[in-house]
Amino acid sequence: MIGPAVRQLRLQRKLSQETLAKAARVSSGYLSKLERGVYKAPSGEVLGRIAGALSVTPAELYKAAGMEDFLVEHDPALTPFLADFAPKLDHLPKRDHDIIVGVLRRVFQEEQLEDGNREAEDDLIATLRGKR
Repeated sequence: MIGPAVRQLRLQRKLSQETLAKAARVSSGYLSKLERGVYKAPSGEVLGRIAGALSVTPAELYKAAGMEDFLVEHDPALTPFLADFAPKLDHLPKRDHDIIVGVLRRVFQEEQLEDGNREAEDDLIATLRGKR
């Protein structure tokens, strides 16, 4: 979870929740819930604003949260769908592209470990393809 890392960096910089929230253009209530883990992860846009307000990059924020695997480069051997789908995201900024591919990779890895089959991946693929 990213919230505890946000809190730790905020405290290191001696910022109040209100000050950070204002700088990141989020409500102090949202920031409080994020830090406490009520909200698991902000959108890419909000993450970027919070990271900027903390004077770190989103990648550094993920690393501080122990979530480096969200930033790992795409591995086409993991799933043929990702090898096919990742280039369709090339119009996005690199950070957003890498985050989306990382999240999809993580979902597939967890489902493979949990189920030992491809049913969850097939369901997600069908959902994604249906929304295009």
